[in-house]
Amino acid sequence: MKKAILISLNNDTYEIKSLAETVDYKIMKEFIQVRSVPDVNTFIGPGKLEEIKDFLEENKVDLVIVNGKLKPSQWFTLEKELKIDVYDRIRIILAVFDKRAESKEARLQVKLAQLQYERPFVRELIHRARKSEHPGYMAGGEYEVADYYEMIKRQMKKIRDELRRIRREREIRRRHRYETGFYLVSLAGYTNAGKSSLLNILAEENVRVEEKLFSTLSTTTRRIIGKASKSRLPILITDTVGFIKDLPAWIIEAFHSTLEEIEVADLILLVVDISDDIDEIVQKMKTSLKELKEMEANSKIII
Repeated sequence: MKKAILISLNNDTYEIKSLAETVDYKIMKEFIQVRSVPDVNTFIGPGKLEEIKDFLEENKVDLVIVNGKLKPSQWFTLEKELKIDVYDRIRIILAVFDKRAESKEARLQVKLAQLQYERPFVRELIHRARKSEHPGYMAGGEYEVADYYEMIKRQMKKIRDELRRIRREREIRRRHRYETGFYLVSLAGYTNAGKSSLLNILAEENVRVEEKLFSTLSTTTRRIIGKASKSRLPILITDTVGFIKDLPAWIIEAFHSTLEEIEVADLILLVVDISDDIDEIVQKMKTSLKELKEMEANSKIII
């Protein structure tokens, strides 16, 4: 594993460390500065920043991970001060998505989210190029960066068009399932809550199950028969991508064609891991219900 250090404004670091390990980074040291508001320039205060710089001078580190969302100006300043690559929480999540994406649709959705993430950083780079600053990130003149920004917009449009085509094809299949009498059930919940394991049990099949975050980025649908009903109701049950706290709306939008399976379901099974402590279960339930509400799926039957 490659080596990383972690910067956080609170002691809640378990999840970010799990995300880092998923993309093969081992946290060798945590730098925690408890504060309610990040420093406007460097996320953490100047004293803690100097402490980190001293550590980096004496130790080989591959990456600095920030347990939070960085503004483009904060990110550029941190990389300039620390002279090392810096990833914030969103960029680490996108790296996990990129590693997990296997289907064409998942890869397109991840690429769309990555491009959306890059846009404000490229705008900041254009601003800095106009001031004759040349940071390391995609360094180049103003016109080169502006061309890259336009390329991002063109590529995003192309990906959205392709995802719309995939959604139309899925809608045709879904309509056929309705017409043939299938009842649609979607598994939803926090990442690594056990949705794939539940699907295995219900469908008596072997969907890949890993004790890692976001092991599922694509949908998996299986047919089962409702055994409690005299009419033996045919059911299609779908495993979907998991939720995670503080996920920006634009990432959810990028994965809309996958999450749409939740929106159109007749029933949503909200899965929780009872091995978590009660506070964690409550937090993950709140996050999941919040994401369902933002998807306008909260009016569905949820059990």
